[in-house]
Amino acid sequence: MQQPLPAFALAKIQPPKPRTGLVERPTLERCLDSALQEHRLTLLVAPAGYGKTAALTRQIRLLPAGCALAWVSADEDDQLQRFLACLTTALEPHDLPWRVAPDALGTLAQSERGLRDVAYELVNALASAEVERGLVVIDDAHRITDPRVFELLQAVLDRLPEHWGMAMASRVEPPLSLARWRASGDLAEFRQYDLRFSESEVTALVASTGTVLAPEASRELLQRTDGWAAGLRLSLSARQGGAARSPGAPTQRHLFDYLASEVLDDMPPELRWFLLRCSVLPELTAARCAHVSRIPQTPRLLEEVERRGLFAATLDAEELTLRLHDLFRDFLEDRLQRDHPEEVPYLLRRAADNEPDLARAVNYLARAGAWDEAARVLTERGPALVTVGGGPALEQMLALLPEAEFERRADLHLLKGLTTFPRFDFDGMVAAMQRAAAGYLREGRDQEAALAQAYACIGMENTGRLREAAQELQRLRGLELGDDVQAFVCFGAAWAAYADVRADEAASIVSAMLDALERVKDPQVWDRCFFLCIMTGLPGLKAQLERFVAGAARLVDDTPTQLRSGMLHARTWLAFSQGHIEEAAQWLARADEDVRWLGQPRSLMTENWMSHTLIDAVRGDRDASYAAARENKRDLEQNSLPSNRLTHEYEELFTFIRAAWLLGDGTTLRALDAQLQRIGNPYEWAAAADDRRFSRAFIALLDGRLADARELLLPLARDIERSCFFPAMQARVMLADVEQRLGLVDEAAETLRPWLAAAQAGGDVCGAFLAGLPVLQRLAGLAWGHRLTAAAVALLVRLRDTMRTSQVVQDVPVQPLSRPSAVLAPPTTQPRTGVLIALSEREREVLARMAAGDSNKLIARAFDLSPHTVKRHVANILDKLGVATRGQAAARWREHASDS
Repeated sequence: MQQPLPAFALAKIQPPKPRTGLVERPTLERCLDSALQEHRLTLLVAPAGYGKTAALTRQIRLLPAGCALAWVSADEDDQLQRFLACLTTALEPHDLPWRVAPDALGTLAQSERGLRDVAYELVNALASAEVERGLVVIDDAHRITDPRVFELLQAVLDRLPEHWGMAMASRVEPPLSLARWRASGDLAEFRQYDLRFSESEVTALVASTGTVLAPEASRELLQRTDGWAAGLRLSLSARQGGAARSPGAPTQRHLFDYLASEVLDDMPPELRWFLLRCSVLPELTAARCAHVSRIPQTPRLLEEVERRGLFAATLDAEELTLRLHDLFRDFLEDRLQRDHPEEVPYLLRRAADNEPDLARAVNYLARAGAWDEAARVLTERGPALVTVGGGPALEQMLALLPEAEFERRADLHLLKGLTTFPRFDFDGMVAAMQRAAAGYLREGRDQEAALAQAYACIGMENTGRLREAAQELQRLRGLELGDDVQAFVCFGAAWAAYADVRADEAASIVSAMLDALERVKDPQVWDRCFFLCIMTGLPGLKAQLERFVAGAARLVDDTPTQLRSGMLHARTWLAFSQGHIEEAAQWLARADEDVRWLGQPRSLMTENWMSHTLIDAVRGDRDASYAAARENKRDLEQNSLPSNRLTHEYEELFTFIRAAWLLGDGTTLRALDAQLQRIGNPYEWAAAADDRRFSRAFIALLDGRLADARELLLPLARDIERSCFFPAMQARVMLADVEQRLGLVDEAAETLRPWLAAAQAGGDVCGAFLAGLPVLQRLAGLAWGHRLTAAAVALLVRLRDTMRTSQVVQDVPVQPLSRPSAVLAPPTTQPRTGVLIALSEREREVLARMAAGDSNKLIARAFDLSPHTVKRHVANILDKLGVATRGQAAARWREHASDS
């Protein structure tokens, strides 16, 4: 499966090649070699032009064979998401076992403890690398302006495995806990004094250039430049060109500009013009330079720049790629702006063409004032960035456009609205999407206007404007819309019906949504409508959810996506609704894997937490149930804007209350009930009143007030579900139990009969589990006589026994469902005994390939998987086998193969 290109220039992760003719610096090289191999952090801090990159470049080539290297050249545009993309791509050759998709680390970072979690993922992946020594190099760290990058690096360095080190080159001291690492001996530092050339090194440098200087002149050169590498090299180049010796200069930058002018003016005109025009590019390749400069002799000129070796590093790439030193590039850009200002916008536009790095492309166009082109590339490529946690970076790019240019473009308002959803900023979503809709209408783009307005309606549903949203969605459904837009409008309308407890309308609306989706067959369009599992149990929804699952399954593969996760959560509740507790737990475990791989986005975590809260409680797993419930509660209270919290807090609390009831925790239940009764507000959805009534019934039962409990449960025991996760069925079963405890056995039987008849005909049964095991035990053990049929009593007994046998032993994890997979490679012996039985069929196939010595890329090719999917399988294998590395896992496979 083809992977998308990284959203940055690959030159950012390609270390420069050592320049030919570099002067040996044995003292510096010896100290730097020791630092890189022995210290946690090696820091090179000095002003521009002191040879920091050159020193690192030469030293990494001298590291022992087998040392793993990841090189990242930082840019000003390196927000956290792009920095993570660079770092994980640089680590790609080392086949690290990722538990989270590298592309999803930016999403994971957006949660409250996201940076810590991203650091854990990075550290765990590094720890599993089978290398004697690994090194992460961050060049030009002073360019990083996003403080979250340094927070992440701090967390990674604090936990860095012993066999890994990090090196940073920077003009300023990075904001890290350097004092602590100095005290512990984990920090090696190379400052300006350490990097300056000595007298003997200046003599050697002069000799290497073929320049003849008397010893006094060499000492004068050293004194004038203070050993500054850039000044030394430019001074010698200027002398070779016949320039007069420059007078003393007050600053290094002044000296550089003076000498660079001498060198540039001495160049052949064609080469000078080539460098000036290409100075807008951070990296120079023949194709990129030819496109920007329009000079036909680009390959020859690029080779000439490399031959001269003047502040241009050659990168370790397949084609000749040069990176100009910052000082020299800044000088060239200044000269270009001064001498040819009319050329600059044209060159910047050319530089933006086919630029893979969206941030760079937008920056070029913003500098050129090319607002139409900037808006176009943002509109085309921005949505994909949102899906991998790039919302903050995208917002920064949008901010580059002047307000007047931004306001008049509907596409950009839509894009801004999309960036609000990952953080559940529904107020911001409504505002942005309504501006987008108005703009589209002015432009006569009715389809886009309807899509934007549907997004706005979903935002309104979550900000106390339900009635307004429902009316607008009803209007939109009456328009002539394309299937892709119609599907999303129906999705929003189904949620409006659910929120307004018009449960009997939801199924027909979801059916219309699926009609449209099935005509489109586009995974991205289906992906908008992924969130359906909470509607499980509403009348007629079972058939529609089965249809959704079947349709989604045809579109997804082994790669986790938001759609696949939604499908797995729907399968979880379809299985649970039919009484298959263990199957539901297995589907939920599969969903967990996908959710983690995707970076635990909030859009998926809500249904995941709520599912775990109830299903784990039914299984008696208090730790897991409460962990999910508390995370859901904490997220809503700490990370949500007021309107979203006011709308949904009742639902989160009631789900937690239901788990506390199942687990027999009266203390927690009472505390949560007090909070639920206190927080009522006009923003809540219509089911809130029923949830409060149900919670009071729990309290009455805890107090032993059975008659009060009966009065509270009677209106809730409806024939149809109107809210999430079968509260009506739960209320009916609990009501029957209360009635029989009050001696009203006939009434209890009458209460149960409609549900039991429907269940025997294939209807849902899981509400009985949610009533609790003690309730089921009492009902299944009661002498019903003629009041209930033998088949009905047998069903109660079966449900009781199913729930009883589902009670978990703590700390025994649920393994995901294995699924058959096509064998696309030669058959292998596959031991299934011992610990390997915990692996799925696909994981055993991957492990067999690992044991045969295949890399992730070869395994991906053999099974037609994406490399990232293979990484996920490898990480799961290591976790399930309790080993740290691929080699240990392969040894376990061979050990069991020999025993089979």
